[in-house]
Amino acid sequence: TIMADFKLSDLYEMEQKIESVVSAVMGLGGCRAKSDLSGSLMKHAEKDAMVKVVCELISMMERSTTVLKSAACSINNLQADQIVSQKRIMELQEVNRGETVKAVTDTARSEIKSY
Repeated sequence: TIMADFKLSDLYEMEQKIESVVSAVMGLGGCRAKSDLSGSLMKHAEKDAMVKVVCELISMMERSTTVLKSAACSINNLQADQIVSQKRIMELQEVNRGETVKAVTDTARSEIKSY
C-alpha cells in the first residue's frame, strides 16, 4: 500500500536501513569494502546468519517499494499542483495585462481630451 503521508525522512530512514543491511552482509563475508564482496567470500558465512540477512533484505525491499511509490505519488501531486498554480498565474497576468492596457488607454484618452 502507498503511504498517505510521505516524508523525506522516510527516504533517509530507508537509506540507513540499506546501509545497515549492507554492513551486515559485509560482516558475513569478512569484508571492509563493498567492492570486496564476492560469492566465494559469502560461501563461508553461517547459514542462520545468511537467512537472517536475506529476510532483512526482503523486508527492506518491500519497505523501499512502498516508500518509492509514495515518493512518486507525492511528486505527481506536486507536479499537478504546480501546473494548476502556473495556469492561475498566467490567468492573473492576462487580467493584469488587460487592466494595464485599459489604464493606458484611459490615460491617453484623458490626455487627448485635455489638449
